[in-house]
Order: sequence, then C-alpha cells, then structure tokens
Amino acid sequence: VRLQSFDDLVSEFLEREKIALHQPRWVMGPHPDYASATLRVAVPDARHMAGRIVLTAHRVRKPPKYCFSLIYRGERILALDVNPARFHRNLLTPEAFGGTHWQRWPMMEAEPDTNDHGYSLWLHAFFVRANVSCKFRVAPPPQGVQLRLLDD
Repeated sequence: VRLQSFDDLVSEFLEREKIALHQPRWVMGPHPDYASATLRVAVPDARHMAGRIVLTAHRVRKPPKYCFSLIYRGERILALDVNPARFHRNLLTPEAFGGTHWQRWPMMEAEPDTNDHGYSLWLHAFFVRANVSCKFRVAPPPQGVQLRLLDD
C-alpha cells in the first residue's frame, strides 16, 4: 500500500471541483478594523477531501485590503492578497512584492497580479482559480468609518 504524500493530496484537492457547503457570514475579528468570513468547501464525491476558504478584509483601508485563502488540512494552499500591508519575500528568488499577488502550494512564491478589481471580481477570480463553485450569495465585507482626530 502506497500512501499519498501531502503534496500529492494538495495537488489532487486543488485540481478537483469543489462546492461551497454554506453561505459565509462576516464577523468582526479581535481587531476592530478587520472582518472575516469562513466558507467550508468539499469535493462532492470524496468526503475526505474537504477544506475551507477564509476571507478577511480591512474595513477602512484605502485602497481596500483583502485576503482570500484556501485551507486544506490546516495548511494555506492557495492565497490571493489584494493590496497587502506588508511585502511578501519569495524564498527561491530574491524578489519582494508589495502589491496584489497570488500564492500556490507547495512553493508559495508570490505571483504579482496587476488587475484592479472590486471585491466581487476578486472573489470570483479566487473561486475560479480554487476550482470552487458557490451557489450562495457572498456579501461584500462590512465597511467601517475612518475616525479622524480633531485638532484643538
């Protein structure tokens, strides 16, 4: 009996069509400027192949900051970081990226994306790349209000 390696399992999970199992609900995180939502996904004919998508959004930052992550067996295997606050440094190349980028298992090297989309189009692009179909409406993240300090 040959056991599949984790890389083989991830590769198969990424390639297989997945469905969203419920409608996500945005909740405020421990930091008041952030909201997050979680969406369970599964391969319909393979119950052991399940994961989750974690969506996060900064509620007040301009330009908007979003993160889309596909998690499988506790590992982030596909990610899209839109307008991240910090640079991503690739391990295999000396490059660092401060803009929107994709990452994919196993290397998780940043692939820049120069598109300028709104939240719904980024979510759609992520679902397409993650091979996920979702029949539920995914609401955009809640927006906050930037508080201004008053001059005395």
